[in-house]
Amino acid sequence: MSGAKNCPETPRQKMIAMMYLVLTAMLALNVSADILKGFTMVNKSLLTTIESTEERNDYLMESFAEQAKRYPDKIGPWLIQANDVKTKSDDFYEYIKSFKYELIKLADGKNLKLKDGTVVSAANIDEYEIDGKDKTEPASNYGLTNGHGVELKKKIDDYCKYVKGTFDPNDPSTAQKLKDFDRLFSTEPITGRGLPVKWVDANFESMPLAAAITMLSKLQSDVKSTETELITYLKNQTDAGDYRVNEVSAVVIPDSKTVVSGTSYRARIMLAARDTNARPEIFVNGITVTDRDGWFTTGAGAIGTHPLTGKITLKDPITGKDKDYPIKDEYSVVAPSTTIANQDMNVVYMGYANRMSISAPGFTADKLTVSATNAKIERSGDLYICRPSSYDGVTISVTANVDGRSISMGSQKFRVRALPNPTIFLRYKNAAGDVVTYNPDINKGGLTRQALQSCDVIAEYADGLLQASFT
Repeated sequence: MSGAKNCPETPRQKMIAMMYLVLTAMLALNVSADILKGFTMVNKSLLTTIESTEERNDYLMESFAEQAKRYPDKIGPWLIQANDVKTKSDDFYEYIKSFKYELIKLADGKNLKLKDGTVVSAANIDEYEIDGKDKTEPASNYGLTNGHGVELKKKIDDYCKYVKGTFDPNDPSTAQKLKDFDRLFSTEPITGRGLPVKWVDANFESMPLAAAITMLSKLQSDVKSTETELITYLKNQTDAGDYRVNEVSAVVIPDSKTVVSGTSYRARIMLAARDTNARPEIFVNGITVTDRDGWFTTGAGAIGTHPLTGKITLKDPITGKDKDYPIKDEYSVVAPSTTIANQDMNVVYMGYANRMSISAPGFTADKLTVSATNAKIERSGDLYICRPSSYDGVTISVTANVDGRSISMGSQKFRVRALPNPTIFLRYKNAAGDVVTYNPDINKGGLTRQALQSCDVIAEYADGLLQASFT
């Protein structure tokens, strides 16, 4: 492929192109048998190159189709474009074959046969040994008089336009590719020592048949080489948007590192790939994560469920523009807790709002369900209030919501006792105006008549362990 970076010319192709130019120039001096023989050699070499290119194109398409079977959503659309490229190239290639066939029929007659007697058609025309290699009338008549040269020029222009339209205009390398194809399939007037000559006149007017056929074979070779480059380009585009990675590691992401007995431990095990040379920008809850390995740390403050939102920003490998990947998750904060019980003193009191502290490590209060037998229990702030309804004993049970399932976290049985009798106190103000509580069992000494006249009688629990109001 002339000038194309992705498909540079081989030394063999360069030699063929040079020979073609030299032989064409020599035609202006003299069309000898040796020159015609040279054109024949170049033509055969071009046909060999075309055969090799076709084999490579077939291999590329087979490989393309295999990838599309494995990744239909990702590869399929690009394979459709590659098939279209092959169809367009094959159609143009076959047209050039027909063009050759018509030229040779004008030179050697209509009833053409190969050496083995096979009838010659456009399909096998390249196998035919031409007799009238030096004849100039076929090219002039078919290319100029009959107007097929103009038709060929239009097909070249249309094919070149199609080829250039295949490339992504946003790709920085596209501009150079377009220039290469403009030069390769140029049909502009050919300039020499005199005035510019139209492309059709330069290629068909008084042109020996051997030269015209070689020119057409070169065009066929250019079409097949272009087909190779286009298929390769489209094949490369299938992973053009993929991020390059240089580190792959195994990652275990559990639903939770703490599980309850009787439930299941569940974790997502996967391969994580990253490019250590292309660090993304990470933003979580309004904070920029500066740790190079992506570790995010925040204080666990208020108890409850907290959202985790943000984004990861990484440059798109094609456009170079920032591409955002949203982050959405949540985490729970629970209070430090422990369960301490005196097995001999598990008592609740009848007719009293027994304050119960109930928790399950690893679960917030909104994930717990608390129930009781022989009692009414309800939440009040961070505590639960238990009011027994029977002296037969109260059992408090706790369940937790784990992935939509209700899991028992345990239960505790309490004995029910009647409230003990309170202690009677006298409360009054002393001479200094301070409120004084008087208990004859504790305070020694008597009261003055004035203090006794102004005091109130109250009932309370002396040890303060129970808090109740008595009338």
